[in-house]
Amino acid sequence: MKHVLRPMQAADVPEILRLQAAAYATAAFEPESAAVYLNRMALAPDLCWVAADPQGGLLGYLLSHPWHAGKPPALDTVLAALPRPAAHWYLHDCAVDARARGGGVAAALYEAAHDAAVCRGLRASALVAVGQAAAYWGQRGYLPVDAHHALDSYGEGARYMTRALG
Repeated sequence: MKHVLRPMQAADVPEILRLQAAAYATAAFEPESAAVYLNRMALAPDLCWVAADPQGGLLGYLLSHPWHAGKPPALDTVLAALPRPAAHWYLHDCAVDARARGGGVAAALYEAAHDAAVCRGLRASALVAVGQAAAYWGQRGYLPVDAHHALDSYGEGARYMTRALG
């Protein structure tokens, strides 16, 4: 499916919440609030992206920001500030509309944010894979590491994964 990438905007939040609800309908955690998306956009606008169809409807989003290694922020938490210095790029959330899955939307979103993270000088990446997402991220070079103490809000089976950036 044809898509256009662009930085995430506050006006996108209602559609992002719709995509989030669909993507995590069976998840063991509650959906995050609009405040989380607005917060990350304010803190790291260059690392938050959406993919839109030619009519402007959202096909997917990727929310990310610099963060600490090994300690993902709890879900539905508004951050007061980003750590300084930060060497890790944290992929907070990525979801793609069902009609666009398999069309390269997630990969395109990832590449846009990855390039911005590298430009910022971030040297490693981390994420928490939920549901069946660990296989997807594993194909992109992410490896699971022990961080069980920090994953309580992500539900059972969540996996903390990292990779070097380059």
